[in-house]
Amino acid sequence: MKDSAKLLAAEVAGIITILEDSESLEDRLMGTGRLTPESAANLGAVGYVGKASGQNFDVRRNAAYAPYDRLEVKVPTYRAGDVAARARIRADEIQISSQLIGDLLDSLPPGPYHRKWTSPQSACEGIGFIEGWRGEIITYVRFSDNGCIARFFPRDPSWLIWPALELLLQDNIVPDFPVCNKSVNGSYSGQDL
Repeated sequence: MKDSAKLLAAEVAGIITILEDSESLEDRLMGTGRLTPESAANLGAVGYVGKASGQNFDVRRNAAYAPYDRLEVKVPTYRAGDVAARARIRADEIQISSQLIGDLLDSLPPGPYHRKWTSPQSACEGIGFIEGWRGEIITYVRFSDNGCIARFFPRDPSWLIWPALELLLQDNIVPDFPVCNKSVNGSYSGQDL
């Protein structure tokens, strides 16, 4: 697993080098689909879309949960807010994640690693936050008196990404739509959940 993460990080670094060495790609991506830091803040943009527009928030660092509470989670940010910045954030996050995977694997105790499942108490509720690859995922659940799920609400990060797409498409030509849309890569079905 650790070797696979390093291999992926190296491949991504090579792709970024190709992108940066190509003037035509640079010309196509830089300035295209720009989401200003102010607009990103107003929309509450999360994940790589927010980070590419100066939003310096990551649940793993700002509301740390295990195992990230024991690690230093670097959060790359840029202010350009364009397609190139979103691509750069994704590449940076792959490099950072590769390092985190190595650190986590090195910290595991020897032997099998598992935890016994315990059923939730009846008539209780909870909210959970986790950093997904598109940004923060928030989930609320409430159990009834008999221990069954009474209410469940998941919020996929794409809920906050789709309004950003509408803004960043303004003042772009129609042929820019595909590259802008894919640089945001919102989920149509909430599949991050």
